[in-house]
Amino acid sequence: EMIPSFLPSYQVYSLSIMLLFLFFFALALAAVSPADVPALKLQRGNCPPFWYSFRGRCYKYVSTRMTWAEAELYCVLDEENFVKSLIMNFDPAQGYSWIGLSDIHEEGSWMWSDGCPVKFVFWSAGQPDNYKELEHCGHVNYETALKWNDIDCSNLFSSVCASQFTL
Repeated sequence: EMIPSFLPSYQVYSLSIMLLFLFFFALALAAVSPADVPALKLQRGNCPPFWYSFRGRCYKYVSTRMTWAEAELYCVLDEENFVKSLIMNFDPAQGYSWIGLSDIHEEGSWMWSDGCPVKFVFWSAGQPDNYKELEHCGHVNYETALKWNDIDCSNLFSSVCASQFTL
């Protein structure tokens, strides 16, 4: 007998179900072999280091195991770090830089200049505050934390441009 007799019947049943599941799972894995997946040549294109281009977008594989929320935060911080590195490369003093963020169309509804909604925020403490109801554009490198701040759009700052590249 394969199943030890000292196990209670509900554990025998659970073990049987698990073995059956594993059997069918193994069959499913065998049904799709690596040969069935077309080989894809990874190309850097115009993407930053460790990123790869595909159909006009940049992708990066991160092997660290995280929850969905942790992975989302990681990607957001990775993008923020990339932008900071880009700015530091051209401006070691890390002066204020426009990042394409505004609430010009509707107060308090922050949007990126390409029309995408803001999915993450990196505001400095107490920001955005729309001081004197004149601050409708966002910039980076505010205060010592170098986070975001809202400010009057007529200020003259350097800027960071982003674009989907075309193949």
